[in-house]
Amino acid sequence: MLTKHEVLFPITNLKYMMNTPKKLLFTILFAGASLTAPVVAQDVQTALKDIEADRFPKAEQTLTQLASSAPTADNQFYLGYFYLRTGQIDKAKAAFEKGAAADGKNQLNNVGLAGVALAKKDRATAKTLIDNAVSQTKSKNQDVLIRAGEMYTLSETNDPAEALRLLTIADEKDKKNENAEIEMLLGDAYFLKNDGGNAITKYENALAVSPNLAEANYKIGRLYLRGKNYTKAQEYFKLAIQNDPEFAPTYLAYADALANSRAYKSAAQNYELYVQKSGTNDPERLLDVARYRFLAQDYQGATTYLDQLKGKVNNPIADRMYGWAYYGLNQPQQSVDALNRFISSAPNKVIYDDYKYLGRSYGLLNTPEADSLSIVNLEKAATQDTTENLYRDIAKKYYDMKRYDKAAAYYTKTIQNDKKPQNNDYLWLGLANYQYAPRVGRDSLAAPVDSASIPQVKQSYYLRADSAFAQMSQKIEADGKKYPLAYYYRAQSIYYANATDPIKAGEAATPIYQKFIEQATAPDSTDKTDYKRYLITAYKALAGFNIAKKDDAKAKEYFDKVLELNPNDADVKKALEGPKVAPTPTTRPGAKPATKAPAKKSSASK
Repeated sequence: MLTKHEVLFPITNLKYMMNTPKKLLFTILFAGASLTAPVVAQDVQTALKDIEADRFPKAEQTLTQLASSAPTADNQFYLGYFYLRTGQIDKAKAAFEKGAAADGKNQLNNVGLAGVALAKKDRATAKTLIDNAVSQTKSKNQDVLIRAGEMYTLSETNDPAEALRLLTIADEKDKKNENAEIEMLLGDAYFLKNDGGNAITKYENALAVSPNLAEANYKIGRLYLRGKNYTKAQEYFKLAIQNDPEFAPTYLAYADALANSRAYKSAAQNYELYVQKSGTNDPERLLDVARYRFLAQDYQGATTYLDQLKGKVNNPIADRMYGWAYYGLNQPQQSVDALNRFISSAPNKVIYDDYKYLGRSYGLLNTPEADSLSIVNLEKAATQDTTENLYRDIAKKYYDMKRYDKAAAYYTKTIQNDKKPQNNDYLWLGLANYQYAPRVGRDSLAAPVDSASIPQVKQSYYLRADSAFAQMSQKIEADGKKYPLAYYYRAQSIYYANATDPIKAGEAATPIYQKFIEQATAPDSTDKTDYKRYLITAYKALAGFNIAKKDDAKAKEYFDKVLELNPNDADVKKALEGPKVAPTPTTRPGAKPATKAPAKKSSASK
């Protein structure tokens, strides 16, 4: 079953994680560089570290300036690499082509063009470019081998097997096993193959070379996150943060792990740290902060953050987040307005949760038209929502509208579509049937019923009510608890189901009333319900049944019990003083019954 976090973030961050920059090969590219190495090389190193840590705005500024001031083949490659990693494919292509033109012997830009081809799903062209680059350098240029292997891991058109082949050749040239970057890239290739064991081994090899390598602990944590071992994932993300508090991708993954553990407040805080550390301007990332605040039930915080993004983010998703947050703030009209704007402006992005919150917001407006729209929208979401049973919402709305026939139908659907129906589902199913029975044939909103069949239809609803209450009591008692009112409503239902034959009705209802009295006079220690008025009804009914059987002595016993509870009960006094007229249950089906369903006895609270 999907979590609430998975519903809010239908596209997992893992895909994004695979597309975050990999640490480039600083020790190889700048091997032997002395303290007097050119400033340009140092700037490139800094920019590449910024790419690795998702500090894209800083990296872009540095690499753009370098390529502009010194448009060498290498500088063009680094700029093209930045564009490739940030999804700006056409700009990447232009930079690589400029680099290739600057130095025909430099094969790195041809490898970069292969990465562009892979991003465009042109596997054949990519293979030709990479094979030719490796051939031209006689499989001896470690930089080309590593970068070629890396290109096979950067896009959806990946080839982890080919990446492993090329990276293994490069690794063989690392005679002293001092290059942590090759191990990291090998781990990435295994990650793409869903070979978690070998991926972790490679990342651990990288840690053996560089014990404080944040990226390695982050990527091990990412593997546990993919495996839904959120506790273990969090352990490695904490290690990565200790290694390097400025390595932004860790906070993104850590937020995901926390959210999946339902630690939404901490998740929101870590996501905001990601935004701060990365300096991202990506609208989707900024809007994710509002999403996480919503998950943390910080609805005011979500709307405040969205207000700050006005003019900065032109994305209809903002209206979605406003709509969800306004619902949480109990501002239904604002929620309805925002969600309707979103649905009309971005119909291809609509998910079932949009209809769910729109339906619930309409329901809070409490107008006939809004109630109808509430049900329409909840219906759209109900078939897809795997986290909440929205048929329960629809049933409750119909019950509140006094459309008891519809409520009964939807509580039935609620139970059918729930792996573990709540005790209250059976309670409300019983009450809906019980309330509708006396309306059969005279409810103008319901389907017409042939007058000749009205008694049978009424009886069927009372019997369905009895069945629901019986199932409820069985479930509760299976847990070693009691719910006396289940028997009270059963007795009422059974009596009215057989009302055409008072003797039969009384005989059928008597043992059920007695069971109610037994439980109501010795309730669970945590049960604070006042059963007085229900007991009075039950005693009067039992007295009436005994009068019908001409057992006046037994009837008087029950009348006396009523007087113990209410010494001034006028009906009983009159019955004892005058002719014995058999009273029937005083709570008529059309009257509003008590509907208290203690949370402690609802499976939803367990």
